[in-house]
Amino acid sequence: MHSHFLSLLERRMSGKRMHRMESAFRKLKGEVGPGVITGGADNDPAGIVTYTTVGALYGYALLWVLILCTPLMIVVQEMAGRLALVKKKGLSSIIVEHYGKTPATVVMTSLLIVNIATIGADIAGVAAVLGLLTGITWAFYIIPVTALIGYLVLFKKYRFIRNILMMLTGLLVVYIFSSAMASPEWTLVVEGLVPTFLPSMGFVAAVVGVIGTTISPYMLFWQASDELEEHKSIIRPKEVEIDTAVGMSWSNMIAAFIIIAAASTLFVAGITVDTAEEAAMALAPLAGRWAFLLFSIGIIVSGFLALPVLAASSAFAVSETFGWREGLNKKVLSAKGFYFVFMSSLLVGSALAFLPINPIHFLYYTQVLDGFLTPFLALMLLFMCNKKAIMGKYTNNWISNVTGTALVVILLLLDVFLVGQIFGFL
Repeated sequence: MHSHFLSLLERRMSGKRMHRMESAFRKLKGEVGPGVITGGADNDPAGIVTYTTVGALYGYALLWVLILCTPLMIVVQEMAGRLALVKKKGLSSIIVEHYGKTPATVVMTSLLIVNIATIGADIAGVAAVLGLLTGITWAFYIIPVTALIGYLVLFKKYRFIRNILMMLTGLLVVYIFSSAMASPEWTLVVEGLVPTFLPSMGFVAAVVGVIGTTISPYMLFWQASDELEEHKSIIRPKEVEIDTAVGMSWSNMIAAFIIIAAASTLFVAGITVDTAEEAAMALAPLAGRWAFLLFSIGIIVSGFLALPVLAASSAFAVSETFGWREGLNKKVLSAKGFYFVFMSSLLVGSALAFLPINPIHFLYYTQVLDGFLTPFLALMLLFMCNKKAIMGKYTNNWISNVTGTALVVILLLLDVFLVGQIFGFL
């Protein structure tokens, strides 16, 4: 009788624990979304090449840069999401309202140029890896990849698209497995988390590349607009904060494992890479067939995650600047301008992928635009998020202000370096 009572009590307590865990999971699931998708999309094929390259060149020495980037990303992305929810407008609409149409148009044009170049590089990267896996020429895949993304966005509901993007974000875990198969030296990994500096132009350029790839303007526009898609008329700053922190932390953790995989194999063997295809191929003889396969799958997954986010952020920026109806939850005929920009961004990007140049090299020059655009946007966000007339009780706290200011200062210093490099001053 006594043992039966204990067994019953244990089952009841176990059931309560399961219920609490399920409730916590449902709560977390309800609080994550735009921030997690934004963070996942940040690791696009072009970004993967950047992380692989710095891992191949400098081993684990740049892992600390990702730790530096994480709080900076969280703060600036959270400001964009919170501002959008308070104002019930996308970021471009808010810039037009408070700074005028000319600055908004300059920002929009710069964003379009960078996004389309990135789309071209990402489509080329996905196509190249698909060609590598199937033995069919990479050019065969450019149009099908573009068409599939266009079909999903044009003919599927927002909730379906959102769930697909969330699933793809989770699938980036393959980089953790790929990195583990590369048998990294974990003591050296830990050492790489401690800030170090090498007195060389190449090392500084690598730091610039990692920060420029990790903190991108399109993420601000996407998250601001996607928060509106998710929450519509509800202001939930705590949910935005949790969502953003989870998303940016996940993004940079995946980026760190990409660097670790490259450092454990390519750096040790003295191999450098220029394309997503080369990055995957180089892993096969060094880390084994499974590591190569997982790395390749990661590139494909990241491309299908990032491409709709890049094209949608362009469509949001243009539509909001000109006051058009916009949103992935709108039907095509009710938001024709929005979907026209979305498809045009994909089509022009896919055309760039056919050009006989390495799109990754072209991306370097578009990073200069990113370098100027991101601190400019961060400064705007800081000003607007500190005005009670705009934000009411949802103004910045001192942590957001200190971290946001640090981001602006760091990016402006990097701008000076980039300009010096281009014009030969440094």
